[in-house]
Amino acid sequence: MNAEPQVPEPIAVIGLSCRTAGADDADALWQLLRGERRLIAPVPKRRIPSLDAGPVDAGPLQAALLDDPAGFDAAFFGVSRRMAAWMDPHQRVLLELTWHALENAGIAPEQLRGAPVAVFAAAPMADYRERMIQADVVDSAAFPGTLITFTPNRISYQFDWTGPSYAVDSACSSGLSVLAPAVQGLRAGEFSLAAVMAANITCNGFYTSSAYQAGALSPTGGSIPFSSRRDGYVRGEGGACLLLKRLADAQRDGDLVHAVIRGVGVAHNGRAGGLTGSDAPAQTQLFLRTAHAAGVPLSSVGYVEAHGTGTGGDLAEAAAVTDAFRTALEQPGARMAGPDGKLWIGSVKSNIGHLECAAGLLGVVKAVLVLRHGLIPPIAGLTEADPDLSFGDMPVALADRPVTWPRDAVVRRIGVNSFGVGGALAHAIIEDAPEATPGTQAETRSGPLAVPLSAMNRAGLAALAMRLSQSLCGPQLPDLASLAWTTQTGRAALPERCVLVAADLGELAEALAAVAGERAHVSVATEDLRGALGRLATPMAHTAGDWLDGLSIDWAKQWPHPQPRCPDLPGYPFQRRAHWFDAHGPQPRTRTDAPRAGTY
Repeated sequence: MNAEPQVPEPIAVIGLSCRTAGADDADALWQLLRGERRLIAPVPKRRIPSLDAGPVDAGPLQAALLDDPAGFDAAFFGVSRRMAAWMDPHQRVLLELTWHALENAGIAPEQLRGAPVAVFAAAPMADYRERMIQADVVDSAAFPGTLITFTPNRISYQFDWTGPSYAVDSACSSGLSVLAPAVQGLRAGEFSLAAVMAANITCNGFYTSSAYQAGALSPTGGSIPFSSRRDGYVRGEGGACLLLKRLADAQRDGDLVHAVIRGVGVAHNGRAGGLTGSDAPAQTQLFLRTAHAAGVPLSSVGYVEAHGTGTGGDLAEAAAVTDAFRTALEQPGARMAGPDGKLWIGSVKSNIGHLECAAGLLGVVKAVLVLRHGLIPPIAGLTEADPDLSFGDMPVALADRPVTWPRDAVVRRIGVNSFGVGGALAHAIIEDAPEATPGTQAETRSGPLAVPLSAMNRAGLAALAMRLSQSLCGPQLPDLASLAWTTQTGRAALPERCVLVAADLGELAEALAAVAGERAHVSVATEDLRGALGRLATPMAHTAGDWLDGLSIDWAKQWPHPQPRCPDLPGYPFQRRAHWFDAHGPQPRTRTDAPRAGTY
């Protein structure tokens, strides 16, 4: 008798960060998603040099761009100004996103020095290098600055990680495909922690011009996924970073688990979709294989975060989803698991554009946020569905309105889908994090607690205090003990330091306001003013004093039991300044290529 197939080990998302047009973190991204905001806007002049739509009748270029793609806190990472100027912006963005993901996970970077942490990055386009070529300039710093291999390798070097480190290129499915080696390696025990990341920055017109002339980009900029206004995709900028662990290890280590990855599948259309298109049957088979390999019924997926680019690929994707779930419902007792007994489909691209190599990873971030908040946001701007779109008699619906999806006894699952222009497919199944086991959280400490803050300089410290103060104004207030534990054990110890002493959140808020305003306060201890430490228990006061003196200390020794980490404390406020190898870039040049059709 054949043994039952072994259910693969679930993988926990223990840290995440993101940055998109209109959002510097996951909380901000969620606000624009639930607010149905579209961050599509005209592209400023000279933002994308050498842009030429050729014979395509296109209006002014529109995209969802970052406010400051040239900005980077080089000093924070110990990068010289010259190196920063010749460093591809993708590397800069990913350095910052990785730092914020570690903070989100409550892991001080120095704890992982020399550890076999794996880094898998989506391979970005070479816009910055192409911009240098067109400007006919070069510098030795461009050697590590523009080679694609340094997209992940720069991260491994910066944080001194010794696990595997390489880029994955499957075009627009890269951001989801990059999960596959991380999940496989974690399950095989090759490493115990993986950082997966992707970023997309536009700074040269070569790709945009060719995509226009190939019929991939929207000539109007008003394209909406799955709608009657579907005329090509709209480019977007940004990125994301996820930290992954085996679920059992995360639970053992007391990590905060945002969500669980049950499975990741990758495939290719073969010749079925053409060189640049996508094939519905190939996607259908991938959905079914991914669920089977993950050990879960596909019908248990209640929402699909679709690739949904606003191109002809939308129809193939919708057909694939419909056919896959029709097959899944043939199983005895199977039914749709989404709200109102339906399967819902959405796409984050209607809000922030198509982030190309980073699109799939932003889809995973959105899936995590949907599970966290119990709400499926609508496809922003969707007022009329594509008349060629049909789900037949299947209970499948586009998210054309906010749909509540609260957590109950049944585990909620989301399918995240992606496909690349070359035919590479990727699909992931994300589910709820396990409920916290009663009695596993440590008792709350009584009495005043020490909340250490540090930054590179006084301005950074003030900005950090302001961010933390703002986080205490939300509807879900953190527990003071968890907050103190996280700032003590889960943050880097930087040169400019202070210790806030507080017995409750109100007192902490007053102390934070003082630090933000660079004022002295009775609850704030600094290197020169330490009176506030007298309110702490003697061992903790000594520890805090040593920390203010710049010593490397172990805060955890002052706690009888580990505290749960505080979720979503604000990340470090990088003090960015522009680093660009040129001021304006080369002037546009003329192209006369004829347009070609594509689905992308």
